[in-house]
Amino acid sequence: MDDLLAELLELNSKPVSYAERLEKARDMMRTRRRRQVFQLLGREIAIWESDVGEETDLAIGKRLWPGGVAFAEFLESDNFNMSFEDKKVIELGAGTGLVGIALSFLGADVTLTDLPDIISYTEENVLMNTMDDNTPLCRYTPQVRPLTWGRDLADYPRNNPRYDYVIGMECVYIEPVFNDLIATIKHLSSEDTVILIGYHVRIKAREEKFRKLFFDNFNVLGEFAVKGPAFTVLMAKALPGENIS
Repeated sequence: MDDLLAELLELNSKPVSYAERLEKARDMMRTRRRRQVFQLLGREIAIWESDVGEETDLAIGKRLWPGGVAFAEFLESDNFNMSFEDKKVIELGAGTGLVGIALSFLGADVTLTDLPDIISYTEENVLMNTMDDNTPLCRYTPQVRPLTWGRDLADYPRNNPRYDYVIGMECVYIEPVFNDLIATIKHLSSEDTVILIGYHVRIKAREEKFRKLFFDNFNVLGEFAVKGPAFTVLMAKALPGENIS
């Protein structure tokens, strides 16, 4: 933000108020776009994102987050031992779509979800990477759908379809929606669903609160680090006896 304001000041010879400078900076941030290219799973995956920092609301869902990149790269590492071929996967907080796109190239039937005002960013990247004109490049054409945690669940009938995986990478950052996130995961899970939730520890107290909530609500099967200690992934299933039929 400071660099943007300095740039604006150089372009304007007459003094302007801080509020005017800030609004111009925000306009610049909204329009800044960049393309990042990844070599993953034997393919080139190109992701367009908004070039904004993590500390702005504009970043949510519209930029690549380190954990999503780390997990996408983990999918082709020697330590990865899960099969997604022919599995039904729903991704929460898909954002720019990198993880869901990578899973599609692993043969998964993927539904990528995010907030209604975010999914246009998701769909843009999904279409550019998984379609060649009208020809699908992966076994299953990935779907992009809106989902607000805890609110749009009627649009996703319980266990119809039954998802093999519920995945959310870098979706642990807004404490007031933790309970909605937990409720959404439960709604989408059957007794056989594998739940994978990954997060960075940015604010220790906040992430520890989510971790406790997650352990209280799910049968955690494992907890592993991706790219050293930088990114934690929790693997779980629904608790026995819950109404998941």
